[in-house]
Amino acid sequence: MVERLQNKVVVITGATSGIGLEIARRSVSEGASVVISGRRENEGKKIASQLGEKCRFIKCDVLYEDQICNLVEETFGYYGNIDVMFNNAGAPDFVRNIEDISYDKIRQSLDLLLTSVIVGTREATRIMSKQKNGSIVNTASIAGHWGGCGGSVYSAAKAGVIHFSKVTSLELAKKNIRVNSISPGAIITEIFGVGQKLSGEKLALSDEHLKSSEAFNDFQPIARAGLPEDIANVAIYLASDESTFVTGQDFVVDGGLLAGRPLNVASESFKKINRSLKSF
Repeated sequence: MVERLQNKVVVITGATSGIGLEIARRSVSEGASVVISGRRENEGKKIASQLGEKCRFIKCDVLYEDQICNLVEETFGYYGNIDVMFNNAGAPDFVRNIEDISYDKIRQSLDLLLTSVIVGTREATRIMSKQKNGSIVNTASIAGHWGGCGGSVYSAAKAGVIHFSKVTSLELAKKNIRVNSISPGAIITEIFGVGQKLSGEKLALSDEHLKSSEAFNDFQPIARAGLPEDIANVAIYLASDESTFVTGQDFVVDGGLLAGRPLNVASESFKKINRSLKSF
């Protein structure tokens, strides 16, 4: 079997759990040399050991510019090149009330979700420009497209990631550097309280509670849980040479949520409206 990322060097932020961890697993299995990063040093070293000699861990808290710079610099110093940069680190934001958002919370959320992506892209570009080749993939969210999928600051930051990726792709295309983003929908990660399993045994669609169920019927057209592997499938494509003519795009992976309401659901709404009007 041909390894799709053979001889490529891949850097992933926020890779000690969830989506980042699955991208790391897949990247190693596809032949890449992978540098994973995160704040949890013990967990990161453990994962790197499990993934084998093709994986290294570098501690990096993306809230700090110097740590992002060090991540890229140390990776380049060790491998001599960087082919793929996944700016993936992030965290949920459950603040819903605008009156409860402090200035410190605004700054922390924007720095984590947007500024870190900008700095990571900038640092990777400095290496990739000399190589005249590279792929940068930024993790966005359906919250950046559609209201009601996250808090206001979180949603604004993710919308920023999408647009930043598009605009930057125009600038970097002439250097043969591609920039794309991925907008996950309801993906089962630590946000849903299953972090212990995600850090150990891999979740899979064979798990009974993740198969088609009524829990997802009213949320999205594809009635099953979204998994980190659903995002990793797209991420590997964007990292590989299969996507060398693809840039400036946002890939929505949401089980059809943003496509709209299924006709049967819409029909039920129209029936309720008709019954209401007839009651006058």
